Amino acid sequence: MLGVRLDEQLENRLNRLAKKTRRSKSFLAKEALALYIDREEHKQRENELMLSRWEEYQETGESVNNEQMTEWLESWGTEQEQPCPVK
Repeated sequence: MLGVRLDEQLENRLNRLAKKTRRSKSFLAKEALALYIDREEHKQRENELMLSRWEEYQETGESVNNEQMTEWLESWGTEQEQPCPVK
C-alpha cells in the first residue's frame, strides 16, 4: 500500500478528471504511475544500452563513419534504399 500526499492544485486536477471520466482517483493515480514507470524504465534501458555501446566503442574503436551513415539515411524512401551500414 502506498500513500501519496498531493498539493492542492494536483488534488483538484485529479478530482476534476475523476469526475469527468467517471473513474476513481485511485484508478487514475494507478494508471498515471504505471505510465510513468514504463517511461522511466524505458529510458533506463536506453541509457544502459547507450553506455554499453560506448564501452564497446572505447574497447574496439569500431564504428560506422559519418559518410556511410549519411548515404544510408539519404537513401531512405527512395527506390535505391541501401541496407544499414555495418561497422
